Amino acid sequence: MPPSTALHTIGFYCGRHGSGLLDEPQNSFSNAAFVIGAALAYWMWKRSAKPDRLLIALMVMLAFIGVGSFIFHSYPTPVTLYVDLVPIQVYILAVLAYVLTRLLRCSWAMTGAILLAFFLLRQAWMLIVPQGLLGGGVTHVPTLVALLIFTVVLARRGLEVWKYLVAGAASYVVALLVRSWDVPLCESFPLGLHWVWHICTALAGTLVLVGLIRSEPRAKSEAS
Repeated sequence: MPPSTALHTIGFYCGRHGSGLLDEPQNSFSNAAFVIGAALAYWMWKRSAKPDRLLIALMVMLAFIGVGSFIFHSYPTPVTLYVDLVPIQVYILAVLAYVLTRLLRCSWAMTGAILLAFFLLRQAWMLIVPQGLLGGGVTHVPTLVALLIFTVVLARRGLEVWKYLVAGAASYVVALLVRSWDVPLCESFPLGLHWVWHICTALAGTLVLVGLIRSEPRAKSEAS
């Protein structure tokens, strides 16, 4: 008999009720939020006056976060865990690259250096902090910090996208708070809260993408 409630041993989350396929449907199907967010972004992109085709790649990456997470939560193994994690990191790095090159007009060399520094700092952070802190959400803190830093930089440059980044950061904070309570409440709330984490992070990713769609890349003359 599968347990009535389970704290899964791969990752740090609650809500699995057995060892079979789709034994945590709330965590699996809540990933539809990422696909819906990508579809909404595409609809807005099609309606925009000056559509930037590079944004389509970001939409696909956002959707793949949901696909990867669906696969993991449907069949959680050490291998499918990477199917879950890799699309998230690719999307984050791609968004940072877009902001740096398209909006801030950084060179590819500078962009590469900043992305490498962010990646290395994040890896160092993951080695230092306890992995289960905030229900495993502690590994996302560097991303939140980067989001806040870029919000300040873009606001100082007078780019309206910063307002969407603020909204995205707020949703990210809520997601981290929810995730931090998922494990402590597991015994009393077997359904878990990890599905809310999916919805909030999907909202954060979508808000950032919508902000990029509605933003105007800086003219080269303004960047100097």
